[in-house]
Amino acid sequence: MAMLTYETVVAATEGCLLETTEVLDFFNGFIDRLCTQPFVDACGHVERGVDMYMKSYLQGKLLRAILHFKV
Repeated sequence: MAMLTYETVVAATEGCLLETTEVLDFFNGFIDRLCTQPFVDACGHVERGVDMYMKSYLQGKLLRAILHFKV
């Protein structure tokens, strides 16, 4: 994935939906890595997966940071 451009970040801070989605997509892999947790399934096996509650929490924090960012 290419780097985010300055223009994309500025548009996202102004509330443009397309650019905000682009910023979220850019950080999606990083957020997934932060939210990967070990889970125990019904048979007692340990599986690793993304904690979707934590992921949505971090995405929300990122959205708030984008909207409050001063360019």
